Amino acid sequence: MKRSISKAGVALVLALLAGAAALALPASPAAARGAVAVPGVNFNDWYESRNRDKDALLYEFSLINYFFVRASAANALPDPAGLRGVSLGPFGAPAGSSTRIADGNNYLVEQRWIPVISFSPFFTAGWATFRAMIEVDFTWGVAANAVQQNQGGGLNADQVNIQTKAVYAAIFPTKNEHKLALQLGTQPLYDSIYNPHTTSLFDIVRTGYKLMFLGTDGTAATIYNSYFGVLAKAAFIPIGASQPDKATQNDPSFSFAWMLQLDVAYPIMPGTVLGLSFWRLQDDTRGRAFAFEGLLNSGPASGGLSSFTGTAKLGIDQPEGNVNYLGFNFHHNLQFNTSDWAFSGFFMLNFGKFTTQSQNSQNPEVKVLGFAADLEANYNWGQTRNDVITLEVVYASGDDNPQDDTYSGPFTMNYYGLPGAVWFNHRCLILFPFTSTVNNYTGAITDISNQGYGLVTAIATGAWDVIPNKLNVKLGAAFAMASAKPADVDVNGETISRGRFVGAEFNAEVKYHLRYLMTIGLHGGVMLKSKDGFFAGNELVKGHPWAAFTTFTWYAF
Repeated sequence: MKRSISKAGVALVLALLAGAAALALPASPAAARGAVAVPGVNFNDWYESRNRDKDALLYEFSLINYFFVRASAANALPDPAGLRGVSLGPFGAPAGSSTRIADGNNYLVEQRWIPVISFSPFFTAGWATFRAMIEVDFTWGVAANAVQQNQGGGLNADQVNIQTKAVYAAIFPTKNEHKLALQLGTQPLYDSIYNPHTTSLFDIVRTGYKLMFLGTDGTAATIYNSYFGVLAKAAFIPIGASQPDKATQNDPSFSFAWMLQLDVAYPIMPGTVLGLSFWRLQDDTRGRAFAFEGLLNSGPASGGLSSFTGTAKLGIDQPEGNVNYLGFNFHHNLQFNTSDWAFSGFFMLNFGKFTTQSQNSQNPEVKVLGFAADLEANYNWGQTRNDVITLEVVYASGDDNPQDDTYSGPFTMNYYGLPGAVWFNHRCLILFPFTSTVNNYTGAITDISNQGYGLVTAIATGAWDVIPNKLNVKLGAAFAMASAKPADVDVNGETISRGRFVGAEFNAEVKYHLRYLMTIGLHGGVMLKSKDGFFAGNELVKGHPWAAFTTFTWYAF
């Protein structure tokens, strides 16, 4: 009996120990999933495919969110139907968005969202970054339940509205993105030497040629260098393509418009930079490439595009040719780091020639020879960097007859983009388009060529942080005139002589920073024109343009 009890006790103890050991061991992956059998010989492959240890860390991704809303009230009445929701172009253009100044009022609200996503995988070890930017724009109440860019603000929304702004790979051969970078793909294209991948847009629009000649997005291969104390940039930009002989000669070969940019700059002291540029634009598309696919051709012979962008249609059909650019630019102390004064400016000369094989062309060839110059001074008078007085003057050569065999004005990328050049920092609201916008980019002048007649302008502003870094008030005044006399117009059989004076603008802006990089603003202005000035005889511009805007801007990192 004693022996029997002893055996039973030993058996019980062993059972308890075995149970405890089983509880102490970690459950197998198969048991954790409900007793599913673990693969046998393929276990290593199976495990590695599900192992999350090598997943990208959170800091390898970055997201910059830009959200913007603008409400507008104005007596400028543009028609967005031509570009399916987008209004562009100068006041009074008979085509384009046909922006008229009338007794009626125009009220609208626009919205924009731009996410900027960057990905730098750990295995590239700082050698490369992928970046993508998309854009979603619409006017409240316009369109729903369809597929179209710049629309989707109507009831139900349900609109596919995604526009590509950037999809590119940035490669850093020396693992220093600020020293040497190669960018391949769809990317921001600017006329500044600075790399938009590593430089704030607020700095880019104040350096180089200030986006007056080139400022948009597009495919390109670009190299930025800052080794050996010299800044350098080289870019190859495919602008457009056509198949001009496909229908007539059954030849599907492509012809291209492209640009090569070479820029160098040297910092002669900290914050003071001198720069030189040589660019070449080659266009073999014979005017058959599109700025808006299937709707608007690009190039110097495109009358449709010029109405939207404010350039001049040249007197030639089906052109082939080139334009060369020689430029000098400088900037000094833009951040007010060394003194209370900051300066910037440029001089750009463009020259070239277009020819045609068309027998019906007004001119067999058109020579291009024009220039533009800019000078800006800023004085930081107060406590913060926002307490600034500014004065900027711009001169662009003009042509009193843009249709003859020599064009004497600036030749910008507004001849190829929709738009292709946007002067951002002019600080005007009406005389030049208010650049805090989404779908409506209209003003008295939208290209520095001013429809070929040239430009003389001076812009002065004074700003004060009433509450430092919180509440800012700005007052501004500007005037503009053509540098060449514009062509007369015929109104009901009567010839009307047009003057050179475009208008004088007076504006005011108040901005309040709710939180870091979150701002609301009130903006308003009026432009006074003369009866016998630039718009004389233009039935689409009957009064003095005025506008008022409210804005909400939020940058989120």
